[in-house]
Amino acid sequence: MKKTYKLSGLHCTSCAMVIEGELEDNLGVRVACNWAKQVVEIEGESDHEAIVRIIEGQGYRVIGEA
Repeated sequence: MKKTYKLSGLHCTSCAMVIEGELEDNLGVRVACNWAKQVVEIEGESDHEAIVRIIEGQGYRVIGEA
C-alpha cells in the first residue's frame, strides 16, 4: 500500500534524509521524501499514528494525506 503525506518544515535534503531514515528504521517501510514539494511517500504496511508521531517527533509537521 502506498500513502502520500503533505508536510511542512522541510528546508533541505538533510531534512528529507532524516525523515526517510527514521521511518525506514522504525517502521520497515520504503520511503521517498521530497523536501522541495514538502511530501513524503510511504510504501508498505504502516500505521497512520506511528507515521505522524515519528515525523512530528523530528520537528516537522504532517499537514495531511495528499
